[in-house]
Amino acid sequence: MLIAEPRVVRESRDPILMLISSNSNDAKEIRTGVYEIGHFGSSQFLRTGYEQYPELSHINDDDYIGCYGVCDGIENLLAVCPMLETSQRKFVVTLKKVVRDLTNRGKGGGWRWHKWGQYIGNHVPTAEYLDDEMGIEAVYVYHIYEKLC
Repeated sequence: MLIAEPRVVRESRDPILMLISSNSNDAKEIRTGVYEIGHFGSSQFLRTGYEQYPELSHINDDDYIGCYGVCDGIENLLAVCPMLETSQRKFVVTLKKVVRDLTNRGKGGGWRWHKWGQYIGNHVPTAEYLDDEMGIEAVYVYHIYEKLC
């Protein structure tokens, strides 16, 4: 089940973290246990009391969902990993929005698919960089954490 973890929002406003990060550190709760954060990675908020890389169950014989990856939104992730809501295990999910930059189109560089894990979504990526994709305006990098007893 998804559980609330107020530290994600509260600690994302840490003044030191805001000074050293080039991204916005504002975090907001999307729904219970799901947080959109303004930076990549939130393990500093969930180091204590959480498994950083929990083992998630196989969906079927061909597919496996990892504890981090890319999706179009939380709905995609919940559709392929319903155990996040139905299991007695306790989870927190963080999402970082990545928006396509049209000014960088065709120039190389920018956010690349292969560095962030499996893609779960409605599109078929065809380019190395998000900025070069047609029809994909934004994606979310997700990470699933499991609360330890």
